[in-house]
Amino acid sequence: MTNAEYNHSVEHLSDSLYRFAVQFLKDSEEAQDVVQDAFEKLWLNREKVEREKVKSWLFTCAHNGMLNQVYRKKRQIKHLDSLDKSDFQQPDRTFESKQVVDLMVSSLPPLQKSILLLRDLEGYTYEEIGDMLSISSAQVKVYLFRARIKIKKQLKGIFELA
Repeated sequence: MTNAEYNHSVEHLSDSLYRFAVQFLKDSEEAQDVVQDAFEKLWLNREKVEREKVKSWLFTCAHNGMLNQVYRKKRQIKHLDSLDKSDFQQPDRTFESKQVVDLMVSSLPPLQKSILLLRDLEGYTYEEIGDMLSISSAQVKVYLFRARIKIKKQLKGIFELA
């Protein structure tokens, strides 16, 4: 990959990579870090990465980086859970519709969440998502179906409570 091809990749893929990361992580600064790390890794591996596979390579790298962020947060939460909770106030429990859907999407397993965001938010094909996440397009369809069913069940449960 030449410098011009790398710059072209940055110009054309950074926005969609950032949208994917910010939807997954729900934190713009962490999403920026993930995107920057992915492009840095691409630069360091520019001799190894084929020009046709740059998009898949970047999304795979970002996906792995986001999973690392999620696991890091879980460890921090476990540590915080061990602290005395009487010092903290309870958050406001009123939600808007978008917040409810975002909460449900964020509760999905990481792979299902990535597939749902890539397909429904970014509009990638099953084959493209499969290449990005190193799974078959059939697996992409199955995980997407399961994610949508899980969200549907959660929404149905909320409406039954109301």
